[in-house]
This record gives sequence, C-alpha cells and structure tokens, in this order.
Amino acid sequence: MKTYITRINGWSLRDKSHYMQHMVAEAAHQLGCREMGIYRYYAEDESGESLSSRLDGIIAGINRGDLVICQFPTGNGMRFEHALVFRLKAYGARIAVLIHELEALADEGNKSLLGSIVELYNQAEVLIVPTYAMRQWLIDNGIHKGMKFVVQEMWDYTVRESLFNTPTFRKEIYFTDSEGFEGMADWNDSVPLNLYNASAGQGNVRNLGEREPYQLLSELNRGGGFGLVWYRDTYSCQYMEKSNSFSLARYLAAGMPVIVPAGGAHQTLVEMNHLGLAVNTLEEATALIERMTEGEYREYIKAVEQFAPAVQNGYFTKKCLCEAMQAFYRKDAGRLPLPERVYETGECVFRSSVLRESYGGNVAFSWDFQGEAEGFLIYDTKGVLLGNTWDLHQHYLLLKKLESENGVIIKAYVETLKGKLVLAESEPAYLQEWSFDSPKVSMVIPAFNAENYIARCIDTVLAQSQSDVEIIVVDDGSSDRTPEIIDWYAEKYGNIVAIHQENSGVAAARNTGMMHANGEYIGFMDNDDLLYPSMVERLYQSAKKNDCDIAVTSVYLVSNIEYANLVRYSIKEDEPITADSFFAHIVTGMSLG
Repeated sequence: MKTYITRINGWSLRDKSHYMQHMVAEAAHQLGCREMGIYRYYAEDESGESLSSRLDGIIAGINRGDLVICQFPTGNGMRFEHALVFRLKAYGARIAVLIHELEALADEGNKSLLGSIVELYNQAEVLIVPTYAMRQWLIDNGIHKGMKFVVQEMWDYTVRESLFNTPTFRKEIYFTDSEGFEGMADWNDSVPLNLYNASAGQGNVRNLGEREPYQLLSELNRGGGFGLVWYRDTYSCQYMEKSNSFSLARYLAAGMPVIVPAGGAHQTLVEMNHLGLAVNTLEEATALIERMTEGEYREYIKAVEQFAPAVQNGYFTKKCLCEAMQAFYRKDAGRLPLPERVYETGECVFRSSVLRESYGGNVAFSWDFQGEAEGFLIYDTKGVLLGNTWDLHQHYLLLKKLESENGVIIKAYVETLKGKLVLAESEPAYLQEWSFDSPKVSMVIPAFNAENYIARCIDTVLAQSQSDVEIIVVDDGSSDRTPEIIDWYAEKYGNIVAIHQENSGVAAARNTGMMHANGEYIGFMDNDDLLYPSMVERLYQSAKKNDCDIAVTSVYLVSNIEYANLVRYSIKEDEPITADSFFAHIVTGMSLG
C-alpha cells in the first residue's frame, strides 16, 4: 500500500495556486508520500477518448488500496476532477480531498457549481477543510453525515533559506493579494499602503509590482509595518469566515505582524498569539497604528518570531496530512468530541447597555456583562454585524457610520464546533436625550495633550450605570486638540463642565476640579483611564451603606497584550475598615503589577 498526493504542474510560480500545491506536495514527500503529477491545461474541449488516455497515464502506478490525497481545485475544471476521482475509485484507490479553495463560496457567480462540488467531495473518504465553519457549511449543503473531516487550521509558507532580518518599526501597511479591496484604489490615509500586485492605487500608495514568492518573502522580511489580510466585498468577507488566507502565512513567515478582519477565521489565532490586530474597519486599523509606540510594535514582533517557525517548517500542513492518513483507518476519525461543559444561559446576563454620541461624529457603545463567555458580537437593530471581540474585559466600542434611528444590540457567545453559540443578548440601546439632576458623584479629570484618548475616557464615564454623575474636565494648558474636544462634550452634555487653565501640573488641575465639584462624593481619574460601567454605582452604594468617607477599587493596566493587575488591595470587598488599617494594607498587602 502506497500513499500519493496530486500536484499541478505547468503554472507560473507567481500563481498562488501552483505555489500552494507545490508546498503541500513537498511537505507530503517528507512524510513518505509519492507524487501524482497533473499537467495544467484547458480541459473543457478535450474529447472523452483523449481525457481517458490522459487519466490512464496519470494513475498508471495506482494499485488497489493505495491512498490518494487530491489537491482540489486542479484548475482543469470540474469535468476533469470528476473523471479523475471516478477513475481512481475504479482502480480501487481510497481518496482524500484537500480543499484549497471552494469555488462556490469564493465567488458569488460560482454558486451554480455547488451541487457538482458536493457530489465530487462525497466520493472521498476524507475531506481536509480549512476550518470547522467550513466543515459545518459543507454538511449543511449536502456532504453525507459519515464523512471523515480533518481541519487544516491555517496555511503554511515554507522557507528554503533562513531569514535573518527583523522587520523594523514603520507605520505602514503591506498588501500582497492579487485581488484588491474596497478603498484601495484611492487610499488617502496617513498610514502608507504598499501594494505587491498589478493593481493601481492613488493617494498615499506605493505600487511595488509583482514578485516571485521567495523574492516577495525576502522583501517583506527586510521591511516593516503590518501585513494586511482583507476582503474585497461583503461576499468575500463571508468566505473569509470559513476559509484560510495564504497571505496570512506569508506575512508571518516573513516575521511581519498582521491585520485581519474581526469575525474572520483567524481572529482568535491572531489575538491569542498576539500576532497583530483584529479590527472591524481599516479606519480602526490605521488609527491603532498611528497611536502605536515602537515598544508595542516590538511586542508583536517577538510574538511573531516565536510563532513563525511552525509556518516556515510546514507543521500545519504535515499535521493535517498525518491526520488524513490516520483517518483512512480510524472509525472515529472526524467525529466531534462532546463539549467539556454545558452552558447555562441563565448564568449570563447584560445588566446594562448604553449608546451615546461621541466626539468626531461617532457613537460610543458600552455594556455591563455578568457571566462566562468567550466573546461579544455587536449588531445594529437591523441585524448588521458592527463588531466582534473576544476580549472579555472590553466594555466600550467606538462605532462609525451608525444611522441615527438604529439601535445597537450586543450578544455574548462561546465558540463551538458548529459555530458561535449565543448565551445572552442585551436589550436594544438607542441614542437618547440626556437629562441631569443634582449630582451624587463628581468625577474630576485633569487633561493635558490627551487628544488621542480623552474622548474615550469621557465616554466611559457617560456610560456609568450611576446616571447622576458630574464630569469635570480640567484642561491644564494643552497645546493639541484637547480643549476643542472637551468643549464639544460640555456643549453636548449638561453634566460635563470644561475648565481651561494655564499649565500648572496634575495636582493643581485636580484642585481646580475639586473647587468646582458639586457632588456628594468626588472621584478622580486620569485622562487615559477607562471606567467599568458599574464602577461608580458600586463604590457609591458601598460607601453609603457602610457610612464611609472614601471608597477605593483595584486597577488594571490595559496593554495590547493583556489586562494586568496594576493595583490590587488585599481587603474584602464591601467591608468598612479604619484609615489606619487601610494604610497598613497598602504597606503590607497591596499588589503592584
């Protein structure tokens, strides 16, 4: 018994499909597989007699019981592929299909091919699919229930020679796919776009032209910035939720961090391994890059350096090929394991969700969630997906281009092998007129040159579940747009007071804020802080219940990597203690992150 793998010959190395088939075949050779060469040609007009002779030559070495891994599509058309599989089965071969691309999903114009594709795949014993989402989609569209599946997870990009360079810190984006994306032709963002394809672009765009695969990899390795994986339209966005991107593997093999769409197949892998940014819009991506420091970029580079050898050495490909060869002999191959736990939806609830107007024509959406989940989906009330985040600490999202009559709904979910399981859903949140009475709490915010984050800071105070909160923002002589931003908020919201003074330092700014405070309690925060939606309410209620003068809370440090403890008090929650005891805890029991 021998194992074979097909490989298409006759394509240019610049062609992505040829390169992918070549790479998979090389990995299979290292596992002891033999090659079944197929020449790329125009097969649709070939006579039946000629096709039969061609197929006899291709499979001449096949014996009954041999294993054949077919890399589809071949590029020779469905007629050729059906005939190849029929002939292989006639000779007694056992077939697995490695799906490079699913034409019926990749292009809306190919939907008519779906029936023929499913019929073809049902002739195999094993299907190697990109993702669990693709597995489920195929089952939903006619693949028989007994099919054995192997999930590839992601593409490799094997490297012949060592790459010695480390990408440098540049606020730039690189795009290497042959097909463009919406907005590429007139890219006018401040972050430059570098195109490695034949497309033309205007604005802040550099057209670098096409390259051979190894030359392209080397140039990316000598460059810097971020590699972009993006969709060209809504249809291709849906396809990316189920399929793998070869460009993603190329960027990572070159040592370059990446930008991927939130909600796509690779969001979790990228975020969990800190390989780059998962964003809802390209505007969000460029804003993050503009604010990024060299130290933050270096953290991404370190994470990519640790991950890249798995891609460069073909480990994902070898893993799925080994699993496919095992699947021929295992009755339990491809069966989904039982879930480790049962999720009780009653344990998960959204306690509040708030939608407020934010500076710059945006709206800020905040929520307060209780329970265990793995991520959040944000929709408008028409059912359009606005965002997706797996960060359970996140409770604030800035939204763009939301129609004023639309509300926003957030859903908590867990990932299952059949897709996302929604555990809880918030009530719709709509923009409402702000009403304000006498304040119970005054939040004082000193602000100095904080144009990049002061709006976010104010937004999270506006979203507090304690509605009667006064917000006093003291501009301490800023030279950027901070005064303009806080004046906009003060004009928009009756509970916000904007104060401007000459630069005197943060302590003087806090003192100025206290002099203008009208609340029963006064709270302090820095201009780059965020508040959890229920923080003020919980501290205020605890202080009132226990008749305390001061209420304190622990603090997290938010970075691009994680939420880390910055200040943590070793005292019981909602329990009064004396001032002397508190200071003793600070000296002996407070944890500094």
